[in-house]
Amino acid sequence: MSAINLLREVLKASEKAANIARVCRQNPILFSLLVQEKSKDESNSRFAHDFKTLADCLIQEMIKHDIGKQFPELRDNIRGEENAKFTNTAGESIIVSVTDDPGNTTKALEKILNGDKVSAAALVDEVYREVEIDFESLELPTDSIPLDNDWSQLGIWIDPIDGTAEYIKGEEKLTKYSNIVSSGLKCCTVLIGVYETCKGTPILGVINQPFAEKISNQEEFREEYRSKIFWGLSVGDLKFNNIASQGTDARIAILSPSEQSKYVEFIRNQLKYDVVYSSGAGYKILKIATGEAELFLLSKGTTYKWDTCAPQAILRSMNGDLFDLQDTLINKSVKKISYLDHKVTRNIGGLIAYQNIDKLREFLKL
Repeated sequence: MSAINLLREVLKASEKAANIARVCRQNPILFSLLVQEKSKDESNSRFAHDFKTLADCLIQEMIKHDIGKQFPELRDNIRGEENAKFTNTAGESIIVSVTDDPGNTTKALEKILNGDKVSAAALVDEVYREVEIDFESLELPTDSIPLDNDWSQLGIWIDPIDGTAEYIKGEEKLTKYSNIVSSGLKCCTVLIGVYETCKGTPILGVINQPFAEKISNQEEFREEYRSKIFWGLSVGDLKFNNIASQGTDARIAILSPSEQSKYVEFIRNQLKYDVVYSSGAGYKILKIATGEAELFLLSKGTTYKWDTCAPQAILRSMNGDLFDLQDTLINKSVKKISYLDHKVTRNIGGLIAYQNIDKLREFLKL
């Protein structure tokens, strides 16, 4: 069992997911057909309206299929945010599925898209396309890294598009720091996290930003996007990642715009952080990993295991971690976010993330 083989497949799946997200977002006809409001059972209580898109569902099922095909023992332990059921404008409910037969996927998409064969074919092409990735540029370890557990003792949490609201709106707003946006497509991430089911510990995480870099297509006179991919791996005492620190002298805390005022005031006045607001849990925790912000804190239980598994694995590969905020404040201990029970999906006690555990200890003293 090689961790590098699994990492390669997760990286490929993340980039295929990014391609699907871009195809859906850049085709105005297709995009107008894809957005659907979640049911009350699915929605996040933090939002008045919580949407899912066909891109979310299709990406999730594609990742399940692709990774499950390479590692069959893992297949039953791959879980994601989205319900695979989508309802078309005629009121017909269709299960979005990806199988070895592209024809089945095509038929399901045509039903969802009310017989739009061209759009369905465009999506199917991306789902079954072989993705080329420059693994050398992603700085993968050259040696084989054995895993302690067999594949059946690993689980995967997927957030196909973290920041769906930003994906739909696409309206970019900047903070005073040029490398941190408060909203927009850059906040959207594909999150794939692998954890040990027996310990509940994340060991491998990939964060793909599908809209990280805007490039001009001179031939077709339009703008396109390119991904930026981050990964982290920690197996026993071995820790690897491809993140180059972009640390700043500024003392920055990155928070949700809906954060409670008492926490904002404490962070700003007592801890002397410069507070910036941004969207997307994956994006905010990524900024902790890259060193562009020092503290991420979320006091409400509005994130889920699919939001945190991948970024937490990356933090762990850097000797950082993600902790239960309320337990940390009440017990003055450092209770790490765990994935031991896959039926408990919400991070009820909120979150606090540091790349440097010593900084967390300073926080606890205050």
